[in-house]
Amino acid sequence: MKLNMSKMIFISMIFVSSFISLSMNNWFSMWIIMEISLFMFIPLMSKNKISDQSMKYFIIQSISSYLFIFSIIINSMNEMYINNPLTLLSLMLKIGMPPFHIWKPEIMSKLPWMECLLLTTLIKIPPMILINKLISFKMLMIPLLITLIIGSLSGLNQLNLKKMMAFSSIFNLPWMSSAFLISKKIMLTFLIFYIMLNFKLMNLFKLNNLNYLNQLNFLPLKTKMTMNLNMLSMSGLPPLLGFFPKWMILNELIKTLVILPSIMILTSMISMFMYIQINYLHMSNFSLKKKNFKNNTAKSFSILNLMVFPMMLIFWM
Repeated sequence: MKLNMSKMIFISMIFVSSFISLSMNNWFSMWIIMEISLFMFIPLMSKNKISDQSMKYFIIQSISSYLFIFSIIINSMNEMYINNPLTLLSLMLKIGMPPFHIWKPEIMSKLPWMECLLLTTLIKIPPMILINKLISFKMLMIPLLITLIIGSLSGLNQLNLKKMMAFSSIFNLPWMSSAFLISKKIMLTFLIFYIMLNFKLMNLFKLNNLNYLNQLNFLPLKTKMTMNLNMLSMSGLPPLLGFFPKWMILNELIKTLVILPSIMILTSMISMFMYIQINYLHMSNFSLKKKNFKNNTAKSFSILNLMVFPMMLIFWM
């Protein structure tokens, strides 16, 4: 479907509402922002003739919204506005955090790539802000550890690229949550890099009409190398671009905690193993010959992926 005016309006509203939420402190305004994102996203799903998936998504998000409002009412009656388990449960369901994550890979597997990008990036920003404002980090610890383990292990046996990206999004939820808790500078750095890497990778999948792993075998070597570099960068492999924000988060977390950074490193290694295994399987049949990169966009992003160490030095000087 071509990018018509209504689709541009829906995407613009999601974009604006997500970034307005970064400057809000009122829970009621945040809830309105989340509902705006929901009602702007559902027409995008419906236009692609996947009304059953849009109905599933609407039901799940409606249940989570009702639970959130109910928990806030209970909080106001008890004069206790933080650390309500029902509030945490409702927001975990809304963003697809384990053990309430089953709906996310199933819905994403039927969506087009650009809708997958919105679901994994912009739409989960307002709920993540609410989680970090209403729930203490001590209460979040166990859900974050479960999310890291399930997100890294569930992606190992996936052949569907959209489901693999869904589990990658789930795995990055604890990293994003930690970035929100540490500082605004680290939070914005992580968001910019994460959205940029997701956009580049999903755009490559869309342009090459890819949905399954075995389809990577039929790609040109240049495209395959660019895609593999982006996958490794998503997993946080040094010295690529995706390592930079994760290194910043670990550098701050390890000053106060030990268990969470340790599990983050171990599960990241599992995630890296998955991407390296994919790279090996698809690159083993090719001999690397000297080729000119005619696609300037792919070449520039590959260079950007390898410029992380100079950026790190400039950032911390």
